[in-house]
This record gives sequence, structure tokens and C-alpha cells, in this order.
Amino acid sequence: MKIILHIGVHKTGTSALQAFLHRNAALLLEHGVFYKPTTSDWPNHNPLVAAFLPESVDDGLERLARTIEAADNNTLLISSEMLCGHSVDLERFLFGLEGHDLRVFAYIRHPADIVVSAFNELVRHRVSHWTRPLNEEPFAYDPSQMDVLRRWLKVPNITLAPYDRPQWAGGSIFNDFLGMIGVPCDGFDFSQTGGNESLPYPLIEALRNVNVASPSADQHRMLVELFRTIQCEPGEYPLTQRNVAKCVERMRLVLPIYRPHFRAGFDERYLLEPRHAHNDRWFSNLARTGGSLVRKATRLFPVYGAGSP
Repeated sequence: MKIILHIGVHKTGTSALQAFLHRNAALLLEHGVFYKPTTSDWPNHNPLVAAFLPESVDDGLERLARTIEAADNNTLLISSEMLCGHSVDLERFLFGLEGHDLRVFAYIRHPADIVVSAFNELVRHRVSHWTRPLNEEPFAYDPSQMDVLRRWLKVPNITLAPYDRPQWAGGSIFNDFLGMIGVPCDGFDFSQTGGNESLPYPLIEALRNVNVASPSADQHRMLVELFRTIQCEPGEYPLTQRNVAKCVERMRLVLPIYRPHFRAGFDERYLLEPRHAHNDRWFSNLARTGGSLVRKATRLFPVYGAGSP
């Protein structure tokens, strides 16, 4: 049986892509591709992969075997960025796939952009309470992405694809992914739903300051919902020019390792592109604006019935 693994990486449109695949599962099956997440609450296979974590009480191999059996000799598509996690027993997971025709796909993002995006998600996460500034090292994510891909590069038949809109078929990651797995795009629902949308940087910086006070999970969730109602310009590129250069250099060092796995036509130049230099005065204004937002948000806690942080 042919088995396709989509492993991410994180912050490369995985949530939106998984929602798209879940929404179009019936049409995928008409083309011989079986995509069925293991529970109705998740449009991906994170619960399946979680069974291969050390603390799991589930039998991961048994759960994987049931997933393979359910595919009924169609191509099985499994999507989970958790497969890039260090704690997952990858050797055991791959053991459960032995004897099948395995294909692995991962998207690679610009090294500075992935740091900014990962920082945004960590600050928004209701449990992490991330408080370190974006420009403080170690960064929120490995700019080279080698940290999460190292183990996978030893697996045969892994393809690295560009997380770069100009290189996507039809300018859409949905079309692009369908093309990689050999499915025509006709008839699919391409509506943009189910993504993990970031907050503009001025708002995420305000939320980072609130995290210092360790708000409860409910308070944090309500703050994120509140901030989503605020119209805010994204501002200048938030990583300093020096840190962008550091990120690009880390990517440059690993490109020779990645190149043998690039898909045909991969133009790597986007990975080394500079980003706009920041303005120190803009950062000072941001700090003042962020402080004002924090004070306003804190006063809103009683309105939401959450109490004071």
C-alpha cells in the first residue's frame, strides 16, 4: 500500500491544509486517497501520533494498524506536524509502516519568518505563557528547521517543498499539495477556513507582556479573542536586521544537506532573501502602545467575568 506522510514542518500552513484535506476527504477518496483523522475533533492525525509519545497509554502500533486497515488498499494520507517532535518514538512509528510504499513531504519556510510565526503561536498558547522577547536568543524556533528535520532526512523518499507562494502550483498551498500527491484540483472546496491565524506583532507583543502576570488559561483565551477584534497594522518586520542575518546564515549552512531532497524545480533563493530593516523609533513606539493595550486589556477582565489576573 502507498502511504503518504505530511509532517509539516510547523508554521507552514499545516492547520489550514489539514482543514482543507478533512473538508474534502470524500473527493480525495474518489481519487484513491484515504484521509480520515482518528477522531472527529481533530482534522489531522495528532491523536494517532500522540500514541507514540512516552507517556501515552495507547498502543501506538495497534492504532496505526487500524488506520492502515481502514484505508482498504487506497493510498493512505497521514498529516501531523507532531511527527517532527523530538519526543515521538519515530523508530517505532516507522516500524509500523514497514512493507508499505512510503512517501514523506515537508515544507521549508524562510528562516526568519518561521521564527516570527513560531513566536506568535507560543505567545498565544494558553499553557506556554511565553514571556521572552522575540529578538532574544535562543529563538522561538530553529531558523534552519534542521532541529525538527534531522531524523527525517535519514528516511528514504522524503521530499522538501518550498513554503513560497510564487513556487506553488496555482499560487495556493492547497493546489500545490494536491499536485505533489498526484490528485487533480477539479471540484475541491478551496475556501480558506481552519487556519491557525497569527495576531499582528504589536498585539502579540502586548499579549507577551500580559503573560508575565501568568493569567489563567481562560483569561488568556479571552484576551486572544479580544485582541482578534482589534484592527491593527502589522508594523515593521519585528526581527532586527542582525537577527535576520543570523537566521539566514543558519539556513545557508544546512542547504547542502537539504538540496538532495528538494523537489524538482525548487528555487532556494527565497530562503536567503533579506527582510526589511527595523526602525528603533518604531520599536519604542511599539513598547508604549503595547503598555497601553496591556492596561486596557487588564481592566476588561471583570467585564468577561474572569477576575483580576
